[in-house]
Amino acid sequence: MFKNSVRLVAVAVFAVVGLVASGAGAATPDAATTKAKPPAIKHVFVINLENKGYDVTFGAASPAPYLSQTLTGQGVLLEQYYGIGHASLDNYIAEISGQGPSKQTQLDCFTYNDFVSTGTGDLGQALGDGCVYPTAVKTIADQLTAKKLTWKGYMEDMATPCQHPELGAADPDVAATAAGTYATRHNPFVYFHSIIDSPICKTNVVALDALETDLKSVKTTPNFSMIKPGLCNDGHDKKCFDGSPGGLEAANTWLQQWVPKILASPAFKKDG
Repeated sequence: MFKNSVRLVAVAVFAVVGLVASGAGAATPDAATTKAKPPAIKHVFVINLENKGYDVTFGAASPAPYLSQTLTGQGVLLEQYYGIGHASLDNYIAEISGQGPSKQTQLDCFTYNDFVSTGTGDLGQALGDGCVYPTAVKTIADQLTAKKLTWKGYMEDMATPCQHPELGAADPDVAATAAGTYATRHNPFVYFHSIIDSPICKTNVVALDALETDLKSVKTTPNFSMIKPGLCNDGHDKKCFDGSPGGLEAANTWLQQWVPKILASPAFKKDG
């Protein structure tokens, strides 16, 4: 779980690695001085929450006790992790690609424009401005695919796979409505041509409902899963559009529903 002083709270809820001794009884001198090698981690699950600072989220009076107490008690709470910009989108893009903010991503790209490149910086940063990065700019999804590993993005209330605006158009998915709570700017995969121009986008960037099916077996669970609640459940909106509670209270309820399913899945139990 990550501490973040700005808008985006990235919660890697499942940073839990269990080391089990391979033998029983008293340890021999050689065994006592030999460091156990952790098992390989082959299934990673990341959940992103929004808009709440560290003290509110993890403090003693947190309105999200399942997150702040139960899950931290099962894992490790990592402090001194910070966002790279403000408001939302630039942090999500950095999370999967390492790219810093552009002027437009820092403003959440409410118009879905192509990124116009002016070159490459010393550290591999794409220089220029815009929203949707050219094919040459790679992401963790591209890296995983190149290594023959699997990935998926699971987005709550996304109506169609790989949902995003037309290039040059205004983003219609900004606020929660009766039609859904999906926000394009909280789905970083659709800001890279290397993903949206490929058929893999429609098979790998899908609605959250698909996660429950995929978790049923190790074979169908991706090596990397990025999971995004909608605007009513990720802490973003203080109240949902229909007047129901939002904020950390809603996020806490959502986590209580979904985290146990992940923790109980065959893939997580095997090498999550």
